[in-house]
Amino acid sequence: MSEPWYDPETGFLNLDPYVVKRPSFRKVMEDGHVTEEEVAEQADRVISRLKSVEAIADPVARKVAIDALCEMAVLYTLERHRHSKVM
Repeated sequence: MSEPWYDPETGFLNLDPYVVKRPSFRKVMEDGHVTEEEVAEQADRVISRLKSVEAIADPVARKVAIDALCEMAVLYTLERHRHSKVM
């Protein structure tokens, strides 16, 4: 069975096990410095993957995926905002 996307006990997202295994993440983090070019390459990678999902998803799956991605973006933005206030 694959890793769950969230912790079944807390309900919190649990994507770290996936992220640390991604070649894209490992390559960028080798030197511990994230460049603008690496961010742009990752953005391109994301768009490519979203296009792949869009090509195979039926309308219901597409709506669910968009909803989940948008809510994840809200969470990410809230976390960044909260973190910037703490620093």
